[in-house]
Amino acid sequence: MEALAGEGEWVRKFQSGDAAAFGVIMNHYEPYILSLLTRLAGDRTRAEDLCQETFIKALKGLTSFRSDSSLKTWLFRIAHNTFTDHLRAEGPGTESLEARAEAGIQSAETAKDPQARMEESQVREAVETAMQILPQQQREVMHLFYWGELSVGEIAQAMRLPEGTVKTLLFRGRQALRGHVTGLLSEVTP
Repeated sequence: MEALAGEGEWVRKFQSGDAAAFGVIMNHYEPYILSLLTRLAGDRTRAEDLCQETFIKALKGLTSFRSDSSLKTWLFRIAHNTFTDHLRAEGPGTESLEARAEAGIQSAETAKDPQARMEESQVREAVETAMQILPQQQREVMHLFYWGELSVGEIAQAMRLPEGTVKTLLFRGRQALRGHVTGLLSEVTP
């Protein structure tokens, strides 16, 4: 994911009263935030609600944005906190594995070749299923790194963790997934 060109200028414009500047910021970052939240929440409708809530919070907070981090990192931190708050409100064990698998299957249906569609669907389903075995914090770090395309430093800022902790979470997440995904794929492929 690329940062918004001239993001500092867009922030200054908004802070100076140009409401249209927020529209530019939102139009650039919304697809990335929505994609991340869809993967975390496992449900497109829920992710859209969380994305809307994220940008409402960003709209309210942008006037006091200090540029201590990049705008991208700041928005991902808001999205992460919004998702975490949502999980707390729903309680443990509310994530839908079926919804996550269905999302993977639906995205695979856009492939042109039926064989490629089936294989992509199986891989996505295996990865999403395997992601469920990870502790919540590892899962979030993996999503931010691979699907959110944030650097280790940006994830550390967004999640308020030391960079070493983020690296450890990525390492352990990869280790856990490697064996699990291989096992799942061997079960579904002839």
